[in-house]
Amino acid sequence: MDIVRITIKGESGYGSVDEAFSDKVTITDSSIKYEYKPHPCSNLETNIPRKWSYSTDSPLFKHIFEQVAEMTPKYLYSDDILFVTDIGATEIIVTFEDKHRESANFFCPSEYFEEYFRLIKEMVPKTEYIPAVLLTNEDYEDEE
Repeated sequence: MDIVRITIKGESGYGSVDEAFSDKVTITDSSIKYEYKPHPCSNLETNIPRKWSYSTDSPLFKHIFEQVAEMTPKYLYSDDILFVTDIGATEIIVTFEDKHRESANFFCPSEYFEEYFRLIKEMVPKTEYIPAVLLTNEDYEDEE
């Protein structure tokens, strides 16, 4: 059964309510969209809602989606038990062509998904920030 949509939801972990958030990235073979929501009690001026979407008929975009879809079962059906108490959940929700959905929750560092997220980041328009749920250590490395 072919995958037609992949949604990855994230949330901040243990920390200040002013920096707390939830976000989600949704991809198909022709689109990507992102939504970032700060916690309702956040008073931080830089923690603001963000939302964008991008549609394309690019064969390259479709090819990258197909690569991501091929990798998805590795995570969706993983037997790994990952649970870190101070990290927010990462949820992968997959919609198949017959419209049924399957999902998996992970409480682990995003480095567990490093290869997977690296491919999805290639789909993000260059004019947008990388979605928070997709950030890994490589996004924080200092350039010299």
